[in-house]
Amino acid sequence: MGTAIRRHPPVDVLVVDDDHVFADALVERLSAEPGVRTVAPTYSVEGARRRLHERRADVVLLDHNLGEGGSSSRLLEELVAQPNPPVVLVLSGSQNVSDIAHAIDTGAAGWLVKGITVPNLLAAVGEALAGELVLPDGAVGSLVHYLLDELHERGTAV
Repeated sequence: MGTAIRRHPPVDVLVVDDDHVFADALVERLSAEPGVRTVAPTYSVEGARRRLHERRADVVLLDHNLGEGGSSSRLLEELVAQPNPPVVLVLSGSQNVSDIAHAIDTGAAGWLVKGITVPNLLAAVGEALAGELVLPDGAVGSLVHYLLDELHERGTAV
């Protein structure tokens, strides 16, 4: 990772996170990047629905745990079911493998750990827009083991 997004027209990014300080800071930082046009941040599922009704986003950076703001899993399901869905990358402070597997299975283009650098975040967005699955360093091995364990528990041969 580490390359900037190079696309014209700019990529419209919506940040959905119940941590106002984090969301506002991320939007401010992303807005300064060439090739990125941020949609104002939103802090809840309802806010995201309203914002996306007003203006389409190419990419949604979705907090995994929106707390009282609603179910991020439900919003993810709604977003990927749209006819021309945005690319959804889940943001979390956690690397819980079952949560990652569920998000990817639901249709997320990837999982990013909060604390990711902006250059790496931009690279991840570019990779996701190119159709690549984006996962944190070291998550692939854990995810494979988790999925194999799930298959074995179900009695499914690999």
